[in-house]
Amino acid sequence: MKWTFWFFLLFLFLLINEYLAKFMLAVLVGDLGFSDAYTKTFQYASLDSYLMSARYRALPYIALAAFALKSNSTNSKVGRIVIWCIALFITAFHFYGYWGMQHSLFTEEHTSSTSGLAVIWFPIWALLFSGIAYTLIFAVQKAYRMFQKRV
Repeated sequence: MKWTFWFFLLFLFLLINEYLAKFMLAVLVGDLGFSDAYTKTFQYASLDSYLMSARYRALPYIALAAFALKSNSTNSKVGRIVIWCIALFITAFHFYGYWGMQHSLFTEEHTSSTSGLAVIWFPIWALLFSGIAYTLIFAVQKAYRMFQKRV
């Protein structure tokens, strides 16, 4: 993989987190201005809390990076596209999870006492779903190639 993939993967890992989701929720759902949204988002933020969630959020990114380094999939165009798509899927899944986890903070809904566990479980689910997605895409690609050889 080229350096752009590694830069993009690191960028996605650092940018997409629960603070970005909370900021977007404050602006879009809470109808706050940017300065009020910034204050609401980072009022209880600390480097320790960011690093704690980053440890879990790193799991699927590290697995994807190891897979991209060791796999022969990066030798084909389809394999590189699939790896890029999985990186985007992991990021979108994290953002969706953090959005859902904090959505009730800006509405009249009740916030569950266990919603903080999403910080741990969404990366694990993202890892599981991305592995399943790669397996399905790989199986379809193999079946297509086998069908092409027969025809």
